Amino acid sequence: MELLLQYENTEIIILPERGGGISAFRWHEHDIFRPADKNSADPLTLSNFPLVPYCNRIDRRRVMVDGKYHYMKPSHATAELDHSLHGLGWTSPWVVKHHDEKSAILTHEHDGNIWPWAYHAAQKIDMVENGYRHRLEIVNHAEKPMPIGLGLHPYFPKNSAALTLNIDGMWQNGSNRLPSEYIKLDNSPYWFDGPEIDHVFTGRMGDIIIDWPQYRLVISPDHHLPFTHIYIPVGGDYFCVEPVSHIPNAVNMDLPASSSGLQMLLPGQKASVEVMFQIMGKS
Repeated sequence: MELLLQYENTEIIILPERGGGISAFRWHEHDIFRPADKNSADPLTLSNFPLVPYCNRIDRRRVMVDGKYHYMKPSHATAELDHSLHGLGWTSPWVVKHHDEKSAILTHEHDGNIWPWAYHAAQKIDMVENGYRHRLEIVNHAEKPMPIGLGLHPYFPKNSAALTLNIDGMWQNGSNRLPSEYIKLDNSPYWFDGPEIDHVFTGRMGDIIIDWPQYRLVISPDHHLPFTHIYIPVGGDYFCVEPVSHIPNAVNMDLPASSSGLQMLLPGQKASVEVMFQIMGKS
C-alpha cells in the first residue's frame, strides 16, 4: 500500500506498512530524499522514517526499569546486535487514520512487550508549497513515567551536495558506536572530505541547509529537536541528517536532561516534534 501526497510540483510517497516511512520526496521530478529501494523490505533502504520512542542506539539493548535492567530484542535483523537501534516505529506497520491529496495521519501502538512501556504514536504529514511539514507525536499509555525520544531519519543524495549548519559541539562516538567524548567546535567539520562521520552535534542555531546545483533544501526543526545526528559513510552515495530530541544512549547516561535531551513523560502525557522541509530553486 502506498499513499501519494501532492502539491503542485512536489510529491511524497508514504509506505504505512513499512515503518510508516517515506519512499520518495520529489520536487519538479528531482529526488530530494534518496529514493527507497522498492525491491527491499529493509527499512534502512527507505527515504525517511520516524524515530520513536527513542533515537539512534541504546547500549546493549537495555534500559533500567524499577532498579533492574530490561533487555530488548534486536530492533532490526541486519542492524548491529549489540545495541538497540532507532526505536520501534521504523520496523512496525502504521495504521492510516486519514489521507487526502495533501495530507496524511498515521498511527502506531505499542503494548509494552519490547520497549517496557506502552505508548501511542502518530505522524501528521502535510504538503505545503515547495515542501512538507512532518509532525511526530507520542503519548505515554503506561502506568509509570516513560523516557522518550523523537526524531526523523532522512537520507539525502550525496552527489554534488553541500551541507551547512551552525553548531557548537559534538558527542564523538567511540569504538562501540556510542557517545564517548564531548568536543567543543569552533567551526563545522569538512563534511564530505574525511573519514566516516557518525556523531550527534549540539547547539544548532537556525536552519539546516543542503545545497545542490539547481536547488536548496531548508530543514527547520522545532525547538524540541535541539540535536542533529549526522551519518556520512565513506564511499556512499547518500548521507543522513537527523533532527533528534536526545543524544544516543541518553537513557543510560548519567547526564542532566539539559545535556542529554532525554525527556520523561508521565502517564497520559504527550510530547511532539515538528520539522519543515522547504525547497527553493536556483536561477
